[in-house]
Amino acid sequence: MPEPRVLFGASLGQWNGADVGNVPNVLDMAAEADRGGLDIFTIADHLYFGDKLDAYSVVGFVLGRTDRIAGMVAVTSLPTRPAPALARTVTSLSALSGGRVILGMGAGAIWDMITQLGIPRLTPGAAVRAMEEAITLIRALSGGGEPVTFTARSTR
Repeated sequence: MPEPRVLFGASLGQWNGADVGNVPNVLDMAAEADRGGLDIFTIADHLYFGDKLDAYSVVGFVLGRTDRIAGMVAVTSLPTRPAPALARTVTSLSALSGGRVILGMGAGAIWDMITQLGIPRLTPGAAVRAMEEAITLIRALSGGGEPVTFTARSTR
């Protein structure tokens, strides 16, 4: 079994993401974290805050401008990112960056704001089931190979 390793990183924004008006600082922080030998940078995923940068756009852009640091959306709000699209996004980022992307997912937390995007509110149990199914789909779709079919359980 591999020896446990502590990772060190930096957040490129607040709890609810990085401000659209703060791009130079976000990019400077990422570059400095990479130069300084940190392992990972993170950015929050909250699509319902219109004054924040899109988390996956930031991760892709920063990975393209850095050499060794890994990127992670902490955490991906699964209700706002359908599993098949998320699988393609993460697989593409991994291929383009030499494997420097880490996937973190959450079942959804700020449901009052999530529903304002037109996404139906899930019960806590349904949200956990949806996350379990998303993990299954993302693992299958990220592995390459034959087309994947999957019949989801009802989330209602």
